[in-house]
Amino acid sequence: MKLLFLALALCAIVFTEDITKISKSQVPNEESVAKEETEWRLKAIQKLWNERRNMGHTPMAKFSPPGFPNADIFFKNETATTTRTLKHRFAWALLLWAITEGKVTSKTSGVYDSTSGNTGSAEAYMCTLVGVPYYAVVADNLEEEKVKQIESFGGKIIKVREECLVPVSQRNLQAKKHAAEKNGFFMNQFGNAEKAEEFHESGDFYFESTNVYHEIIVQLKKEKEQAVKIPDYFVHSAGTGGTISSVGRYIARYGAPTKVILSDSQYSLFYDYVIGHKFTNQSGAGIWTPPGIAGIGYGYDIEPVLYGQTTSLTRNVIHEAMRMPDIASVAAMRILDEKGYNVGPSTSLNFLVSLYKAYQKKAKQSPIKHRLTIVTLACDPGDFYRSTYLKDEWVEKSFKKFGGVEGMECWKKLIQESIDTGSDFVSKGLTMCPGSYKV
Repeated sequence: MKLLFLALALCAIVFTEDITKISKSQVPNEESVAKEETEWRLKAIQKLWNERRNMGHTPMAKFSPPGFPNADIFFKNETATTTRTLKHRFAWALLLWAITEGKVTSKTSGVYDSTSGNTGSAEAYMCTLVGVPYYAVVADNLEEEKVKQIESFGGKIIKVREECLVPVSQRNLQAKKHAAEKNGFFMNQFGNAEKAEEFHESGDFYFESTNVYHEIIVQLKKEKEQAVKIPDYFVHSAGTGGTISSVGRYIARYGAPTKVILSDSQYSLFYDYVIGHKFTNQSGAGIWTPPGIAGIGYGYDIEPVLYGQTTSLTRNVIHEAMRMPDIASVAAMRILDEKGYNVGPSTSLNFLVSLYKAYQKKAKQSPIKHRLTIVTLACDPGDFYRSTYLKDEWVEKSFKKFGGVEGMECWKKLIQESIDTGSDFVSKGLTMCPGSYKV
């Protein structure tokens, strides 16, 4: 007991002696942040908001499948941004958060992050905009198109050998290590996406909400010929999970009737994480099969799905999840490319889930008093994948288990048939096209 009192007394003495006391002549009053730093932060944030104003609202394109005469699928075209990807607004939000919180300052030697390409190019652009060096930790086999994209916006490349990179957690460790050694900041897009993605209104202040769903609602309301102003479904995949979670939180917060559907790739763990809260104590080792769908999904990490560390996907704001065969997404990408939609594989996955949702509604003859309205995102351009997903030789080698080009053509025929006639491309594809769909 005496020891306890002694310890408390010592703590009290230390606490009292550590505070800055009020003197007889003045009260304590000092600047907590240097004037120069305050000015730098203000200018940096103003530059970011100028960028946001210049970005405006990315356009929306309506796709009305002939086979589903009472359905519209809207693509919100994020490839119209300066860095040509959905990650442009994401990187903007990340850096704005980091500067606001004082994580990135005028004295930061550099921002480091692990990336599969798109986030890296957008982060490079934003960091260059405010005058902070950027370093992207990437796989040594990353598409050359994406490497050039990062470098074109001022980013520096740190390559990690493929065998060391397969787990994202190892890539993150490399980025974190470099940041610590160089007195830089590890952005950690997977762990910090939740902090950066805004989901609320901005009241009567100068700027409107930057949430992508808010933008969608504003655009639909302005379309005079668009009868449905609130989408029935918002469909999107998850990489970090930040975008779909921010949309889900926005919808939940304001009580919007839109349902959020997670579109997931064939071997990703996100579907089971959302539906059954699985893989929080075990990794996807032995499940994940490359190449997957670039930039999205989870399973190539040695870590379980750890919220706030390896993912920012908020499962409680997702209403539904649907996974599709990867080879089918490649086939859909070819179809969209032929129709003039310059989009990547994750967009094509989003499209497949949207198309199948239209089929489900039609098959169930669900009573909808208005046109079924589904909104999804065009995440990045197909130009980034001319050497991979849009190249037959690569498809033949990468998807040999599912028939390669032959399998892709099989799915392509069935998907196009569904677009034209409203048929069930999924059931037919799983039975008619090459490959086994058991993990």
